[in-house]
Amino acid sequence: MSFWKKNLTYWIAKGWISFFMLFSAYFSYSHAEALRLLGFPDYFRIELTLAKLLGGILLLFPQTPSRVKEWIYAGFGIEMVSAIIAHICSHDPAWRILFVCADFIIIILCIRYVSKREGVLTTQPPSSKGLSHGTV
Repeated sequence: MSFWKKNLTYWIAKGWISFFMLFSAYFSYSHAEALRLLGFPDYFRIELTLAKLLGGILLLFPQTPSRVKEWIYAGFGIEMVSAIIAHICSHDPAWRILFVCADFIIIILCIRYVSKREGVLTTQPPSSKGLSHGTV
């Protein structure tokens, strides 16, 4: 893949994550009754809105440290899993549950691509420099 295609794909994926969470924040804030029907208290709706806004905006800044991005991605993942569980437990129609599941899969794929490109969420073995084996 050429440099421009990789760059474009990266920004589309990253933009989608941010757009989705910012739109979700707007929806959470403006549809209080929908969240109440899922069993969430009103204070949680405000907390959720602020977290989504903050995460969606911070992801767009290249200066955001990798560790912060890891926590943002983890928070988005937890939020999406919680949304799926809430829709299932509140006996929502199957199409709504499938819609949330599809969103979750798309977000996970985007996060995987973006984090791979940024070097976030990679596991590296601990360095053994400075460790002396067998000496006291």
